[in-house]
Amino acid sequence: MMKIKSIIKSKCGEGYIDVVVGVLVSMMVLVLALNVFTFLTIKQDMDYFTKEMVESACAEGRTNGEVATRYYELVDELNFYPGYSWSTIYYNSSDRTVQLGDTITITATYRTYVKGFGIFKIPITLTAKYSGLSQQYWK
Repeated sequence: MMKIKSIIKSKCGEGYIDVVVGVLVSMMVLVLALNVFTFLTIKQDMDYFTKEMVESACAEGRTNGEVATRYYELVDELNFYPGYSWSTIYYNSSDRTVQLGDTITITATYRTYVKGFGIFKIPITLTAKYSGLSQQYWK
């Protein structure tokens, strides 16, 4: 019984435990930092995506047709598939045309996960919003 108490009270090997805990904590901080930089990169790509989509929609004066083609070009360029929705007042809703000077707004969302923490999957939803004015006059 005395031998067990002396082993428990002994300070031998305490430095090794401190080093292991320190390395573990520093690796978790490194993984978290890499995730943050990944999210910043994805957010920057989403901002570019929304800007390009709105510029295409404003030039065309509609939210379909060439705009859908531009979506697939951007998906190939950026290598990710964000969901998006348009918010505008349509001049002709069947053709999805927007009158000159009316606002066209796009909201893009992308769902990803925090990676590197083993079995824990923490979902993150990134959102980007951009708007512009239609440049087409419809009669």
